[in-house]
Amino acid sequence: MQLTAWLILLVSSVAPLQDDVVSSATRGITGRVRIESNEGILRGRPDLDLESPLLVRLAAYEDLGDGRFASELDYIGTVVGAFDLRDVLVFESGAPVTVLDPIPVEIVSNLSTDAPTDLVMAPPPASALEGGYSVFLALICILWLLVPLVVLARRLVRRAPVVAPEPPPPTIGERIAPIVEAAASRRLSVEEQGRLELLLYAHWQEELKLEDDRAVAVARLRRHEVAGELLRTVERWLHDPRGTEPDAQAIAVLLAPYRVTDEQANGEGHA
Repeated sequence: MQLTAWLILLVSSVAPLQDDVVSSATRGITGRVRIESNEGILRGRPDLDLESPLLVRLAAYEDLGDGRFASELDYIGTVVGAFDLRDVLVFESGAPVTVLDPIPVEIVSNLSTDAPTDLVMAPPPASALEGGYSVFLALICILWLLVPLVVLARRLVRRAPVVAPEPPPPTIGERIAPIVEAAASRRLSVEEQGRLELLLYAHWQEELKLEDDRAVAVARLRRHEVAGELLRTVERWLHDPRGTEPDAQAIAVLLAPYRVTDEQANGEGHA
């Protein structure tokens, strides 16, 4: 029951600062001040630790407009005395707070200076907590300091941009299919015929070790059993005096070797 009373007292004893008095707090109990500044939001120095006589954290802040901010700061002292809160503060950017007027705070105690804390006015009875209270108080201070770190981490996670994966480049089958389908129903332009030859040249160049001379290489492609089938067939369609239009099955058969190549490439990409 006494441990519960300590926790209730620790959480509920946050006293706001009035403008005309020095902020004071009982040793081991949280006090609060509100500071307005044109320089930005205030926060505790990053090098503070549990050995520091005064700890501080940013509890909340308000944007007042025109570049002015109000920072609400919780502080807790472990040593009795008068302090300038500026000694344990920096701006959110990390800049020092020397431009601010002094921020006096006072840590008071109702007990002797060698007492561990003012959370209770009488020592607790001997129990399993004896000797472990300092650990408990240290844990409370750690959790108290971790709150702004958790808030900052959540902000960073929300701001992380989602990068969509780049689509894979079109395969050889996808590139030549529109040209072949166009050749089945009409005459190809010089540009379209040149693009078809260029795509086939690029696709077969390494396997057939084609010459750098495009004219010689295309002539070899026409004579090749597999590589030349598509070129020869398309040319036959374009010069067919009857003007017959190949059906979808004929086009699919013509593109089949390149569809297989695409499936193999996709398989390697997923492996």
